[in-house]
Amino acid sequence: MARQPKPYFRKAQKRWVCTIDGKRITLGENREQAMDEFHRLMLNRNQVAAAVTTVYELSQCYLSWVEVHRKPGTYENHKRYLESFINAVGRTVKVSRLKRRHVTDWSEKYAATTTQNDAISIVNRMFNWAIEKEYFDYNPIANIKKPRRRRREIVYTPGQWQEIRKHATGPLVPLLDFLWLTGCRPLEARALERRHVHDHLIIFPPDESKGETDSRVIFITDTVRRILLPLLENGKSGPLFRNSKGRPWTKDAIKCRLNRISQKVGFRVIAYGARHSYATNALIRSVDAVSLSHLMGHRDTRMINNYAHLAQNVEFLRKQANRASGAIGGVT
Repeated sequence: MARQPKPYFRKAQKRWVCTIDGKRITLGENREQAMDEFHRLMLNRNQVAAAVTTVYELSQCYLSWVEVHRKPGTYENHKRYLESFINAVGRTVKVSRLKRRHVTDWSEKYAATTTQNDAISIVNRMFNWAIEKEYFDYNPIANIKKPRRRRREIVYTPGQWQEIRKHATGPLVPLLDFLWLTGCRPLEARALERRHVHDHLIIFPPDESKGETDSRVIFITDTVRRILLPLLENGKSGPLFRNSKGRPWTKDAIKCRLNRISQKVGFRVIAYGARHSYATNALIRSVDAVSLSHLMGHRDTRMINNYAHLAQNVEFLRKQANRASGAIGGVT
């Protein structure tokens, strides 16, 4: 008959341990707490995996899965955050020993609350993935509180955009024009290839679209067509928009160029500002929210509120206020 596991004290390490299913598990230095931990593990043998697996080992399994099943950009983003997290907590901490404070303390190294939210979300997603794959039956940081994401409040008037465009040079100009005229995501512009262009439409298949469920369609107006024609005639395979060295634009390269423009115009310039401005200006021009949501690649109209910063357009709201009071008042 197999011997039943039981806790024992290791004098050299000055701690209580036990061996369950051939795996040595540290229970702690305090005898009473060690006994409680031992009985908890014996009642639920699934907890043993969390007691012997390090967070580092879990992160490597998770990243291997993400690399195969998610887009390269998603993999790189998760890898960056998780490597930073492992550097903060160390490679030896076990899943069962991880506390919420380990995650929140690490996330606070990032200044922006939106970045903190992203960082915590990715670590939390890793543990939820482990539960889905039945590696563990609980998440040690379940219900962790995350800082609120801050809305990006950067919207440009047509005049401001002309100021931005005036300081842009070379291949950056058609890229900025394309962003401004289509309201597409900067990533979509960088990923655009000849195979995505179909007559009057740009179509990204579901596996290349955000959400990976529906195709992303961008409508080609006459002005947008004039931007694309020289790029389509280039004959090169791969992304259409390229820098002066003929290389595809990267996120960091665009950011670097726009940072220099920011210094010249006196206000912050970001690529995503063109998308926000597209939504705001479209609503000011009375484009309905349903149509606009389709043009911007959203499933419904809820996300439009994140881009349509009409509160910044005082003149538009003044006109709307006059229309509203005239419709319900009868007082002139």
